[in-house]
Amino acid sequence: MPPPPRNPDHRSPKRPRFPLSPPVPEEEEEEEDDEFSDVSANDVEDRSDESADDEEDDVEVVAVVTVAEAQSRGYLGSSSSIPSSPVYKHCPVCRMPIGDIRCRAMEMVIESSAVPCRYAMYGCKETTLYGDQAHEKVCLYTRCQCPVTNCNYAGGYKEVEAHARLLHSWDVEDLTPFVFNTPQIFSINLARTSRAVFQEEKEGDMIVVQTFKRTNAGLCVTVNHIAPLSLGLPNLSCSIAKLNSFTTLRLGVMVKRIQNVREQEEPSEDFLFIPDYMLIDNHLKMQICVGSEFKYVHI
Repeated sequence: MPPPPRNPDHRSPKRPRFPLSPPVPEEEEEEEDDEFSDVSANDVEDRSDESADDEEDDVEVVAVVTVAEAQSRGYLGSSSSIPSSPVYKHCPVCRMPIGDIRCRAMEMVIESSAVPCRYAMYGCKETTLYGDQAHEKVCLYTRCQCPVTNCNYAGGYKEVEAHARLLHSWDVEDLTPFVFNTPQIFSINLARTSRAVFQEEKEGDMIVVQTFKRTNAGLCVTVNHIAPLSLGLPNLSCSIAKLNSFTTLRLGVMVKRIQNVREQEEPSEDFLFIPDYMLIDNHLKMQICVGSEFKYVHI
């Protein structure tokens, strides 16, 4: 005969595989939790301080290492000088994004770093502190542009003089020869151009006489010398005059040195003002005499 079915209510309880630990009072559990939380909080603070110190050390090391590379790229110092390309918005060493947060360590490194002049490739041997542009403004090797209309040649001022003598001297309308301390009469066709360019026959100095029509009335005339602002070059002065049949309007002025001719606003100083009644037609007849230093300032 088969055994009778067992009643599920009379099953024997299963024995645990491992002995149960005795119950711990609630007060002791809270004390242990507090001790553990205090220890873990202190450990986290210590680790965060150590990591912050390590990050500062890493920043200083990276700042020193990457100065030369960043200078070669041309954007060392601030994020405003970084190109718009996404590639240049990241550090070349750690690839982290570059933002607007100032780095004092990097600024100190930059201020004490010496860089060559931007015209070093043209022969300048000077070195300056990063961000100091005082030398570049008066550098002898600065680039000058040919003042002849529609000519885009640029180079050193002596190179520009040689270029003008070689390519523009055949056309008197573009380039007129002159001699120092010798008065010379010339005319400007205002319907064709707003300037007259002269070149000294022996020295090669280039002088530009430029006209500006005023918004209300009259005409302004300036005289400039294509040359760098270097202190080693001699200063020039000139006498510029507007000639009419029975009237002469004359001005003695120092010749300002410029590196390129601009066609923007009218001048605010050192110009000859010609009123409308002396402007008969578009042909402006004038006389110029250029000399050294202050010879023609008080004429």
